[in-house]
Amino acid sequence: MLTARSLPAVLILLSIAGLATENLTHYPVGIMCLLGLYKVRCDYEGVVRSSNARLLIGAFACVWIPMLLALPDSVNLPRALKTTFLYLHFLPAGLYIIYMLRDEFLRRIVWSGLAIILVFWCLDGMIQLVFGQNLFGYPYDGSVLQGAFYPKQRFGLILAVFTPLYINAVQRFAARSVWAWLLLLPLLIAVLLSLKRTAWVMVLASIGFYALCFARPRQLNLRLAIVYSFIAALALIVATSSVPNFQTQVTDTLELFSADFERVDVATSRRLSLWRTGLSMVHDHWLNGIGPRGFRTAYSEFASPDDYWINHGNSGQTHPHLMSLEILIETGVIGLIGYFFLIVILGREMWRVRLANPRASVYFMIAIVALFPLNAHLAFYGSYWSNLVWISTALGCTASANSARP
Repeated sequence: MLTARSLPAVLILLSIAGLATENLTHYPVGIMCLLGLYKVRCDYEGVVRSSNARLLIGAFACVWIPMLLALPDSVNLPRALKTTFLYLHFLPAGLYIIYMLRDEFLRRIVWSGLAIILVFWCLDGMIQLVFGQNLFGYPYDGSVLQGAFYPKQRFGLILAVFTPLYINAVQRFAARSVWAWLLLLPLLIAVLLSLKRTAWVMVLASIGFYALCFARPRQLNLRLAIVYSFIAALALIVATSSVPNFQTQVTDTLELFSADFERVDVATSRRLSLWRTGLSMVHDHWLNGIGPRGFRTAYSEFASPDDYWINHGNSGQTHPHLMSLEILIETGVIGLIGYFFLIVILGREMWRVRLANPRASVYFMIAIVALFPLNAHLAFYGSYWSNLVWISTALGCTASANSARP
């Protein structure tokens, strides 16, 4: 039964579950923004003055201040103004999360709820893979596995970002049975069959960060590790061998090591053309960029005559499909410095609380994976991906409340 006490947890879980839809994720975040503003008005000291709130505010400033400084030279001022000032709503929403989740009971509900959502998405994806449609009736065409995110191809991206939390949940089951580690297979299969190379990169980053923070070599059973690896490899081979597009995607990935521009451009889904045009923008607007979400507006001006997108009747893309380059283009060197400091802040907190509060470390890890410089999917300044970044960051700040801060 929904009560005032459980409302924050419900809103957070709805915002994450809503990622499977086009727009539903935004409504719970909007409600948390309004409630956050109300809480700031009623209890400013309690909401803003805590060390965890200051951590969130500092992290948020690393992104928002460069956006503000990019406005004077924006190529599309109305769009840049709208993006910059709407972006502000993530801050009171995050402060609301920190303020309301001081209750350990609510923090446990959110953690368990997120684990249940991830497990459901994975199992639903496996049902879609095996039976041709999932629990919602969404079909599988034998190519890209989309799960509950149909028709958008975001299934593998979201699972890859939340991999640290999924691994932690599996690790808890593994304390009772070592075979629980095989529960990682549905997630790995889903990420691979999403056919998103950036999801493959993020899942490797997730596993690497998790191992860095929590792996204990002394606890590793070499014999079991070999058995797990063999079973996992066999299952992944069987799952992927039946998907021709997976083999094509792997072949295209190998073309990235070619010295031929055209072959690499095709292998990157014509993103090399986007990056080349983006670097031309950086050359002319290197300090504070062309303004948030200005890439598409400026594309035709900076594109070369033989640009693939222009020659095919398009005005480019909404963003350059490389997170670090997008930030450099739209907010310049100032934005790139802020982005660097944001990752440093989150990485330091992830490492600092890893032993005292693993949940907080995992939340910060999720945010860092979502901010990974090689990400080449959704727009950094877009509201969809920003929801994920700031909710996980706020949860990290909240979960680290009981960790000693120097």
